[in-house]
Amino acid sequence: MKILVIDDLFSTNLQVAHAVQEWQDCLLKWVQYPENLESALTGGTFDLAFVDLHYGRRRATGLTAQHVISDSSPSTRTVVYSNEQEDNRVLLLLASYHYFDPFAVLSKSASNEEIRAVVGAARGGRRAPAFAAGGAYGEAALLIGELLKRESDLRIWRALTQYSERSAIGGKSGLSASAVSRFADEKFPVVEDVRSRFLGLEHEAVHAMVQQDRKNDKDQRFPRLAPLHAFAVIQAEFFHDRELEKLIAGPREMEPAGDAPRRRRLGRRRGR
Repeated sequence: MKILVIDDLFSTNLQVAHAVQEWQDCLLKWVQYPENLESALTGGTFDLAFVDLHYGRRRATGLTAQHVISDSSPSTRTVVYSNEQEDNRVLLLLASYHYFDPFAVLSKSASNEEIRAVVGAARGGRRAPAFAAGGAYGEAALLIGELLKRESDLRIWRALTQYSERSAIGGKSGLSASAVSRFADEKFPVVEDVRSRFLGLEHEAVHAMVQQDRKNDKDQRFPRLAPLHAFAVIQAEFFHDRELEKLIAGPREMEPAGDAPRRRRLGRRRGR
């Protein structure tokens, strides 16, 4: 079994290697950054890939790595393997399940037994064990599709990372003020859903930012923009992920990869 480990830290490769050492047929290859992944995949097919979400100060994230695998090696199953404390982990995980349907998700604090259980399930052609099946993330993945329905949504989210006033958001995103208002009405309940399910620990920070915005905002007619701005600021790294433009564009269809369905986009041109 050929396993790919994509992580900026070599210690992650050692961790996976140690966990699967009892299986002599497991061959591991380490790739440090998503930008190096395409060339690595030209050397052969991998059965499983452990994919980190963040790579230090690099612009590429785990979405880039999963996108390259989906395009270049669609039969390779992916395990999203990340620190629970990583910023924007929730939105990146939801986006991973929305666009790519990973085989499993594991914390880097997972034990050797848990890593072996996931690899063993992949070796045996079984589904991932329940503790690594993604559960709530898979069930809520469509929330990403609601947050990012269209390319203009991404432009507004990026503007919201800087501004909370309607006119400034419209100017930065190149859209009318009325379009910004419609966006706020559409996205506010989605953001509240994401928060209530996954982001309870952000509540105090968001509340403080909203209160400050409302004190500074001379136009109180659009109260939903303040909480959306606070959400965008906290999740700014996610909304500025350069892979999102490619993922939002174009339709997607489901096609099987082994016994697990995988979303695959239609008509994507490499380097677009």
